[in-house]
Amino acid sequence: MASKQEPKVTVGGKEHVNDVVQVMASIFQEDPVYTWLLYHIPLPERPATLVNLLQGFITQGTLNHGICIEADNFGACGLFMPPGTNIANPWTLLQAGLIGGLFTVGPRAFWRGMFDYTNAVEPVLEKALTVEEQHNHWYVFIMGTAANRRREGLAGALLQHLQGLARGDGRLIWLEATTLESRELYLKYGFTVAGEVVLGKGKVGSDGLPTNDGPGVTIWSMFWRP
Repeated sequence: MASKQEPKVTVGGKEHVNDVVQVMASIFQEDPVYTWLLYHIPLPERPATLVNLLQGFITQGTLNHGICIEADNFGACGLFMPPGTNIANPWTLLQAGLIGGLFTVGPRAFWRGMFDYTNAVEPVLEKALTVEEQHNHWYVFIMGTAANRRREGLAGALLQHLQGLARGDGRLIWLEATTLESRELYLKYGFTVAGEVVLGKGKVGSDGLPTNDGPGVTIWSMFWRP
């Protein structure tokens, strides 16, 4: 019996943005975090708005040395930020289309994505990491597997590739798991939960949809050290 072929992993930059956006938009339609980001947008407009938001975020990442990574013809893919890079660089927001995107995504989604989210997760990062590690680590901005390609080991292939890069430069990996399923995947590959973070408490439910006195969306900050 022939052995199962390992998924082929490739990396790139801005030439992969559109492909990554297409896959991520299909995956994150009902993700609690992105639902929270866009909960003020009328439901019929959310799919197109999500595409615009992801296009801006992922373009912004590549403009700041982010790596678009994919496995087996974009069966799984994502955006990884290398040590010392910063996706929140204000000098590239215009070029990434995020300033213009304010008119389509809206200032509230922009603010929640660029500031509320960051302010919520930073205390956990600061508590778990040394000062040097806080400024020099790999960051998984976004990753996922297409619905029709799950259980093929593709997400694991991406993580193992990233772990190889992290071993090579001696830097840890940091990420936020936005669902219980993704948390379990990362635990399987040796990640440790640094802490829980709640987004939108009092405004949204656990699914990210607006509700009075809602519990908010729980995510898990996690890290892996080589």
